[in-house]
Amino acid sequence: MTVTEKIEPGNRMIAFVAIAFGGIGLILICIGIGTPKWESTYVDIGSDSYALAYTANFFYTCSFTNSTFNSCTSRTGNLTNYPRYSSTLPWMTDYNLRMQNAAGLCVVGIVFLLAGLIMTGLMVFIKFETYKNLISPALLFLACLFMLAGLAEGSRYLLYNDYSANLYQAGHLFTILAFGISTFVSSRIYFLRVQEEEELEKAKKLKQPTRK
Repeated sequence: MTVTEKIEPGNRMIAFVAIAFGGIGLILICIGIGTPKWESTYVDIGSDSYALAYTANFFYTCSFTNSTFNSCTSRTGNLTNYPRYSSTLPWMTDYNLRMQNAAGLCVVGIVFLLAGLIMTGLMVFIKFETYKNLISPALLFLACLFMLAGLAEGSRYLLYNDYSANLYQAGHLFTILAFGISTFVSSRIYFLRVQEEEELEKAKKLKQPTRK
């Protein structure tokens, strides 16, 4: 029995922990990115009372009358009902571009997260060559990077003050945890694969007949 065979059950359990954290993160991120309450705008209705007027995310905005839902509108070039947008201000031409970039970066981050989780699962059951075991943490690193870039890009114009943004940020935290754990287990498997290959090379050399 080789060293790799002895320790892989432990690696498998650690990988499952990474998948669990990443799966929770993926669920939170998908809910967060799909719901409208990244920024909620309230209006004064008198007597020190406020009512919800608008909510917005990177894809669409919703309007309310005295906190009663009216309708939602997809993000367009004129950014109807988006907070603080004004076509008369010259720098507002940048607004729609930033929302597009933020949405695209977040979606790409979700794709990398899903790919990283799939690769982590495959890594547990399929014996990859040495360097291929490092693909999983690389994908999860890119997921963290793109999701953070999306948050930064969107924060130029949206104020993250409601539950959708909180869910997305929590999902990003779980993704970071999954990345760290995946890096740890991938490194262990990588070095074990290297050691195993060295042992096989030594065994081949010992089996080779000596020349007289």
